[in-house]
Amino acid sequence: MERMLVAIFSDAAKAREASDALQRMGEQSEIAVHTVRILTRERDGTITSTDIAHQLPEGTMGATAVGSLLGLLGGPLGLAVGAVGGMLIGGAADYAKTKVTADFAQEVADELTPGKSAVVANVDEESVDPVNARLQPLGAAILRTDLSDVADQEYEHEMATIKSGLAETREKLAARRGTRKARLHAKIDPVTRKIDDKLVRD
Repeated sequence: MERMLVAIFSDAAKAREASDALQRMGEQSEIAVHTVRILTRERDGTITSTDIAHQLPEGTMGATAVGSLLGLLGGPLGLAVGAVGGMLIGGAADYAKTKVTADFAQEVADELTPGKSAVVANVDEESVDPVNARLQPLGAAILRTDLSDVADQEYEHEMATIKSGLAETREKLAARRGTRKARLHAKIDPVTRKIDDKLVRD
């Protein structure tokens, strides 16, 4: 199953060790590893990002998911993260461009306190056990989200947006028809009254 994996460590050295372990697991076909980045929350609350491995084209679900998480956390896509309590500051990116939920990003933000580092990876894994067995001895706090679930949520959101757009279009068309009818009546009514007046006189 395709997932976003976030493993949070007490320091950058442990995160780099975990990143190397994930890539070795990929090379040994224990899992498929598509994208790996290391995030570090600095003491002032800012987040730095290092691209370790990137095997997915931009725009695919996994690549966009990792980028979206960075945006929600305040990485290269530009939203800020507060230093106090790990609370997100500012709104989420437009949902149509967001491949991970704000709730998952908040979980990561709460765990990624100043001084800690995280490995963020897009992986395919049949079971969570192999990765857990490799990373937990390094002290990892592991979070996951299934990208298929994210895709379902996005589909439902897009369908709701389409339905809302159709309803708005119908309302506009109905309003235009009403305006045209009113204009037509405004032109016809005086003529009709003149004809009626003439018939009455005759």
